[in-house]
Order: sequence, then structure tokens, then C-alpha cells
Amino acid sequence: MHKDIGPKPLEPFTREEEKELVERLDALSVASLESYIASARSALGNKGLAPTWRPRIEFGARHAEQALSKAQLAAASEAGAPPPAAAPATAKAKKAAAAVTDTSSEQDSDEE
Repeated sequence: MHKDIGPKPLEPFTREEEKELVERLDALSVASLESYIASARSALGNKGLAPTWRPRIEFGARHAEQALSKAQLAAASEAGAPPPAAAPATAKAKKAAAAVTDTSSEQDSDEE
């Protein structure tokens, strides 16, 4: 007899999974990080996103934004550009982090 089995809820990241994800994100190029962040924002804005995925995507988005800031600072320092050029990237990362937080807050209020 065939049983319909629904999607299995995801467990939170383990420490090893978090470490691997952070290492992978740190190795990505600026363009890849920007794409990853855009994809994460899109997923977080999707009302059909399973609640068990949300913490994983938020974790990845936060660390991708940090990695993007570091990569942009490193690129600016290698190019000999003055540090203020990195300030917009930091502001952009803060806005993105706020958007991720706002989206998760909206989701939390939708669930209540």
C-alpha cells in the first residue's frame, strides 16, 4: 500500500554544516555572492516557503552579505582604492540584512 508522505521538515544546521556553508560563501566571487543574496531574498519573500527552510536561508543570506562586504573591501584594498569606497557596500549589506529581518518578522506575524 502506498502512503502519501509529506515533505520532511528540515532540522536546523549543524555546526559542521554552518562551517561548510560559511567556507563556501567566503570562496565565492563578488558576482556570485550578489546572485546568492538576490536568490535568498527572493526565496524569503516567497509565501510558499516552508517554515523549516527559513532559518537556513536567513543564515546563508546573513553570511553571504558578510562575505560580500569582506570581498568588496579586499577588492578595494587590492586596487588601492580608499576605504570609503567600501562604505556603500556596508550600507547595502545593512539594508539587505534589515530586509531579511523584516521578511522574517512578517512571516512570524503571518504564522500567528
